Amino acid sequence: MKKQLLFLFSIFLLGTVYSQNSKIFQDTIPFRNDLGLIIIPITFNGVEKQFAFDTGAQYSVAYSWAKEKLQRTSKTLNINSSSGLRSKMRFYKSGTISLGSRKIRGHRILNAPKNSIFSCYEVDGILGVDIIKEFNWTIDYKNKILIMHPANHFPKKVETMHPLDFEFRNNRPIVFLKVKSNRLRFLLDTGAGGSSNVSKRNYNLTNLDELPQATFYSGSFDVNGILTASQPTVFQFQNVTSKSVNLSPLMYYNNQKSSKIGNRLWKEKTLFLNLKNDQLYVSSSKINQSYSSFSCSIMYSNGKMRIMRIEVESDVWNMGVRQGDEVISYEGKKFTDFCSLDQFQRKTVRTKKSFELQLANGQTITVSKSSKLH
Repeated sequence: MKKQLLFLFSIFLLGTVYSQNSKIFQDTIPFRNDLGLIIIPITFNGVEKQFAFDTGAQYSVAYSWAKEKLQRTSKTLNINSSSGLRSKMRFYKSGTISLGSRKIRGHRILNAPKNSIFSCYEVDGILGVDIIKEFNWTIDYKNKILIMHPANHFPKKVETMHPLDFEFRNNRPIVFLKVKSNRLRFLLDTGAGGSSNVSKRNYNLTNLDELPQATFYSGSFDVNGILTASQPTVFQFQNVTSKSVNLSPLMYYNNQKSSKIGNRLWKEKTLFLNLKNDQLYVSSSKINQSYSSFSCSIMYSNGKMRIMRIEVESDVWNMGVRQGDEVISYEGKKFTDFCSLDQFQRKTVRTKKSFELQLANGQTITVSKSSKLH
């Protein structure tokens, strides 16, 4: 009887339980890629939520609704955001999570403040590597399909794919890229919104000033929903390798402390990810990114439409347009809230056609897309 009680107590101490993992399964989960993210449905206690699949997040995060729907715990975690804000987030008991055909019980999830950009696109939270690492994954970017496999299962398709120099340590998935004689570390970050960044350390090692580049005044949202101003420069890396894979990635530099690879690098490609065994495969042995960007974009801020992002030395820059300038109309339309403007703008730029802005100073400018770095 004592042995039976000890066994039951040991099971209780295991915490999170991933049921049915002994079975071979292959769950196909269609995703949408709003904001350049992989957004999938996840069910919490029978209620469906939309979560971003984020290998760059060490913990899963719920936005606001967790405080009302989930059970509070006494455990908290201090988070340092990209805006420099240090905040304390609280863990909540997740109840029963349904991810594909899997049931996850006894898990805890962080609660974060409401995020304007995520609220606009109905993203309720982030699925971090605390859950992602328990499974193997095929990410088909071309067909927008995420396939979940058992952690010990390798689909036959992997035999025709190409391995990358990769490791998973301390809940951080790292891709190594060889640039010249340097082996550089990059976080595999499917929650990066598309772009890839290079750190200050890697910048100093690789003489990026020698490469074609363009500089912007811009800004980005962090996990707390805070907009932080930035002045990134985009470079075209050349002659980069990772094991037998040859790459020509676009990288943004903004004095960051760490480097990361976003979803845009894998456009039209397929990845296979096995975190527990330090394995990452890609469907092509050659990956070449091409650069194209509109010279400026706008957002709704402090009650007005304003220039948010602008390329230095572009045509509109040389006309005297600067970040923060007030915009009266976008393609003849006026917007009075963040979400409707952001959605209209993203829909417009996907057409790749030029668009017209009327500024408060009386200027009317035409914004075009450039396909070359300076």
